Amino acid sequence: MQGPYMDLVNKYIFKKLIKLKSISDINSDLEPILRKKFFFDKFYTDYKKILNDDEIDAVLILTSMNEHSMIAKQALLNNKHVLVEKPMATKIDDLKGLLKVARSSSKFLIPAPFVTLSPTYQAINSELKNKTIGRVSLARARYGWAGPNWGEWYYKTGGGPLFDLGVYNITSLTGLLGPVKSLFAKSSLSSKYRTINKRKIKANTNDNFQIMLEFKSGCIGVVTTGFTMQQYKSAAIELYGSTGTIQMLGDDWEPKGYEIWRNSRSSWELYNTPYANWPWTSGFSHLVDCLINNKKPLIKIDHAYHVNEIMIKIYESSKKNQEMSINSTFQTLQFPKKIKTKKSHLDHDRDHDGV
Repeated sequence: MQGPYMDLVNKYIFKKLIKLKSISDINSDLEPILRKKFFFDKFYTDYKKILNDDEIDAVLILTSMNEHSMIAKQALLNNKHVLVEKPMATKIDDLKGLLKVARSSSKFLIPAPFVTLSPTYQAINSELKNKTIGRVSLARARYGWAGPNWGEWYYKTGGGPLFDLGVYNITSLTGLLGPVKSLFAKSSLSSKYRTINKRKIKANTNDNFQIMLEFKSGCIGVVTTGFTMQQYKSAAIELYGSTGTIQMLGDDWEPKGYEIWRNSRSSWELYNTPYANWPWTSGFSHLVDCLINNKKPLIKIDHAYHVNEIMIKIYESSKKNQEMSINSTFQTLQFPKKIKTKKSHLDHDRDHDGV
């Protein structure tokens, strides 16, 4: 189970907006540990018992990556709303099958990551729509770290930093700049062995990526990701326009505001959004909000599918050492709420801002 999600679940249980009915995990030893933190009726080692429960309205799929598409598809066919961690699928046929079911279902499919829900992200999106920096021709994004020392599946086929980390960057750039036309990627395996839970294992999926994206708009973007980055202090997202530059500070899953260079002012300006504690698990809050208030999700399936196709094609490009075309597309993302921003010197206390 992923703790940050369960903390949000507890928050909504406390507000009496939802009930946590069942939890499933293949490790039965987790049941007594989970019962100390969460109130729920049943614990199963077979997830299908949850999917077959007619009293359950929505499921969270937080398994290792290769199982996501199969369980999400089954959940939709069992008339459940679904939040699925990234990626939706690790193979193109599984991705296509899930999309077909999602499009025919009356239930919501909310795929991670949820960076497009971030107030900082939406503020940057508004700046681009207002042509604050003119036409964007060049973009860069990065997210990585040294890699997890738990979970062998991170280093097996279907795991790796692209599906785990790079997905954030690709979601961010496509959401801001539109669909990708083609890509070219290089990847490598930095170390044949990793130590997981104090045990040495052999790694068999690449952990180091440089990716070039050609957007339909004509913009060229680069994504750097890997379990090979010890530390960094650079901006998460850099957007270079004809009249200025925008940089997202922090990581796109945990943004710290943004800064803008305008040629007309010949200076950098730092902006913060009044949402200091935006959580990367906010897709769950969004799902609950949509269900309670009968709203359509801002997370769009076609966008998530496009991102997923890009990632699968990145592996193919690296393996074949050739440029790959992207077949899917999506409509421009729309955000109805105008995000409040303020210059950093006016920002006194952000710790108690609402999320």
